[in-house]
Amino acid sequence: MVMVARLPLYVGATLLRSVLEVSVVLLGLYLGIDVVRQAGDLGEGYGLIQLLGFVLSTLPARLYDLFPFAVLIGGTLALSRLAAARELVAMRACGFHQGRILASALGVAMLLGLVVMLIGELLAPRLEMQARIERERIRVEAIGIGAGQSLWLRDGPLMVHVGLLTLDRQDQARLSDLRIYQRDADGNIANIVQAIAAVHDGRSWRLQQVSDLDVATGRAVQAGELQLASRLDGEIFRALATRPRLLPMADILRIESYLAANDQDTVDYRQAFWRRALYPVNLLAMLFSGLALLLGAARHMPPMVGAFGGVSLGIGFLVAQRLMLGLAPVLPVPFIITHLLPTALFLLLGLVLLRR
Repeated sequence: MVMVARLPLYVGATLLRSVLEVSVVLLGLYLGIDVVRQAGDLGEGYGLIQLLGFVLSTLPARLYDLFPFAVLIGGTLALSRLAAARELVAMRACGFHQGRILASALGVAMLLGLVVMLIGELLAPRLEMQARIERERIRVEAIGIGAGQSLWLRDGPLMVHVGLLTLDRQDQARLSDLRIYQRDADGNIANIVQAIAAVHDGRSWRLQQVSDLDVATGRAVQAGELQLASRLDGEIFRALATRPRLLPMADILRIESYLAANDQDTVDYRQAFWRRALYPVNLLAMLFSGLALLLGAARHMPPMVGAFGGVSLGIGFLVAQRLMLGLAPVLPVPFIITHLLPTALFLLLGLVLLRR
């Protein structure tokens, strides 16, 4: 009985070790690929040390992205090793049936998923944002960071505060909640321009819903649009923008609220919120379907074949999830339903496989 009581810890420790090993391998591969990809940005002031610092700062965000794959691959490999060594057969003979084996594995995966979710909420966005800004500050020398996700930019005689920087579906930068301080020849502030939204075309700021305050007279002029010349390269905004899926949920809700109040599209941010909120649930559904196939096939095929099938089924879950995300904006149902549908279907499929 003591031995049976220890089996959940043994299964959990085996899965934990395997998931950590796979995570290190995947992050190492990413690190090497990203160093090569970022090497084209090397230049004066931005050397190899700065490049490595940037890549290391983005690793927590990459861990958040890669971890579902690490759990899926690591979990199926762990159980396939136990099956290959006939340990699963011995566990069942001791009364430790496959449901308890699966529960032990999923319990460890759930704890790991919650830890990585916290990293994705509290650490990864801040580190990545600071790394992007520091990289562009070295290269452009005109950028600073404000509170939250806001930016300060120096653009010739203009000092620009950008409250929100987002990317649309065409991967173009969209700027919102701007305040621009125009300086005169003596360096004093002559005008303060506020704008609800703006785009930067590489040559100028194109502002929308504008209020232009003359500091000397105190007169404010309202305008639908205003164009101001710029010396900045528009590409820096794409380099600085963080994709909605990598933002913490608090920032997603804040940006969505601002965009909705100004009649701007919020679909990407609503989807990003549910993807992050359901992160551990989707991780468990993917792992559950893969392990269910592996356990159900353990008596009918070699363990490594079962592991390959489990990983393939888990990847099939990701494909189904991405397909539903693409269809979600045109389906007449709440986003939470479209996000949970693949999860429910694969959980049902896993239960069917376990009963075989």
